Amino acid sequence: MTNSTNRINEFIKLLNNKLRLSDFIGQFISLTEKGNSHVGRCPFHNEKTPSFYVNNEKGLFHCFGCKVGGNIITFTSKYKNFTFKETVDYLSRYSGIKFDNLAPRNKYNYKNEMTLKILECVNIFFKKCLINSTVSKNYLKKRISEELMSIFDIGFCPDHSVLENYLKKEGFSEEVFKKLDLFIKNKKGEYFGRFSNRITFPIFDFENKIVGFGGRTISDSKIKYINSQDSEIFKKSKILFGFKQNIEFIRAQKEICLVEGYLDVIKMYQYDIKTSVSSLGTSLSEIQLRKMWSYTNTPYICFDGDEAGKNASKNIAVKSLSYLIPGKSLKFIFLPDNLDPDQFIEKNGKNKFIELKSKALNLSEYIWNIILNEINEMTPEFVATIDEKILLYVSKIANKNVAKEYFRFLKNKKEKFIWGKDISSGKKINIFSKPEITENLNEKMLIAIIIFESKMLIKFFEEISNIKLQDLDLEEKKNKVIQLLSENDFKIQLESNNEGIFENSFFSQIKDLKETHLEKIEESDKETFFLNILNNIRLPNLIKEREIIKEELLTNKDKSLDNLLIKFQNLNIEIQNIQNKKID
Repeated sequence: MTNSTNRINEFIKLLNNKLRLSDFIGQFISLTEKGNSHVGRCPFHNEKTPSFYVNNEKGLFHCFGCKVGGNIITFTSKYKNFTFKETVDYLSRYSGIKFDNLAPRNKYNYKNEMTLKILECVNIFFKKCLINSTVSKNYLKKRISEELMSIFDIGFCPDHSVLENYLKKEGFSEEVFKKLDLFIKNKKGEYFGRFSNRITFPIFDFENKIVGFGGRTISDSKIKYINSQDSEIFKKSKILFGFKQNIEFIRAQKEICLVEGYLDVIKMYQYDIKTSVSSLGTSLSEIQLRKMWSYTNTPYICFDGDEAGKNASKNIAVKSLSYLIPGKSLKFIFLPDNLDPDQFIEKNGKNKFIELKSKALNLSEYIWNIILNEINEMTPEFVATIDEKILLYVSKIANKNVAKEYFRFLKNKKEKFIWGKDISSGKKINIFSKPEITENLNEKMLIAIIIFESKMLIKFFEEISNIKLQDLDLEEKKNKVIQLLSENDFKIQLESNNEGIFENSFFSQIKDLKETHLEKIEESDKETFFLNILNNIRLPNLIKEREIIKEELLTNKDKSLDNLLIKFQNLNIEIQNIQNKKID
């Protein structure tokens, strides 16, 4: 191929890594997802039945009606009626990829082809060495099955001299293979193996070619994991470990879960979670992110549960804002007790991980938690900086529509936060805390107040007794507590659930509400907070009663409707006061 052709192919590849073809074409015509493709009416001829197909994975489109097809350059040129140069200029401006800056090279030139051939040969050798290495094989057998060793092509790298002799026997030049990342030259000019005495994991690019290795120590080495260094063919930012093995499951389930390490991916596969990939560390590049988005709208991020993993998740959340477009986001899974995915699944099993995944935190919620965590104290003067932080994070979002919605969302969160009296606690928010209890929150909060704030129950005993909760199960629990406390002259303590009147899971929720809400409120504010909760519970019934009276006013032909009208007006005022959070 000519240098010009190579540059065009490289440009198309970079475009496909950065843009989903269906998103790009979807700006001009309406597309509907259908299996692994997107379908719409062809813009190049009149048709009633859609026959225009777009395949993101291949970066191609094809119309079965008029037979027009091609890549992103073909579509742009034909749709815009551009010359080739106009098309390239347009796509360069659109994507930010400068065509003129692309080096006229072939990715797999002779030198690189030789490198790839050596790496393929070395991987076969490593796998044979694993069979003969009792220590390394026993180490792996304690963790994964032999089937998985085969699926992920796991091997073992012996001493560098053994590897060197093998490559010579295979006919490779010492001058060539010693320049590869497999060997490291020290200050004395001596060579030693980068992966010597380590378990090896071949790393494939998106074209399923081995471009490097990862190695894990089985000794007491301080360096637990080691990867190939970046080179002309190995670009860490363009690789997702496990993608080759999991691609069919990712495509079928339309789900991807990003983890840190090789063993996380492999252990999840063993437990039938076959949608995980690793970025070979705790970073995430734009290319990796867009690759994941080409298969699912909302990838999961599940890094280790230690501080480093949490900080890495935060960095990815902030970084991803720059690349957000409508319909694309992330969710974050936070592991407990400093565990990594490998350890968590080994300890708790697949179902517990799926349960944890169902509670994953949306990117927008996570950004809000990050903002709160940056406030030094929950006092008015520090809370006043929230608006500045909202603007700072929203400004990172390049897409104007997404930025507008984030601004609206974060401002709304701020208003709810301030009304929720979190300011009074003076405490920081834990951004990695348990998922918020949102279902029947007001009714559960009322039960928490009854249990942990007995003075409030005594003072407002009649109001609490008369109010009827919408949730029948919670209504029954409320009445049980009131009965038990009143029978014991309000002297009995229920803080430890010693009476066994609640299931442990429910009582755990009530205790969480105490920690997240009641303990953050000053004593002087608790009565106001309680009355707000009481009114929020009453609100649905008041609205319902108002609608009934309204219907009577409209249908009743009797002229003496003064009492009904007065009642309607009083209800209206009461409802408005509750909705505006006004307490008499």
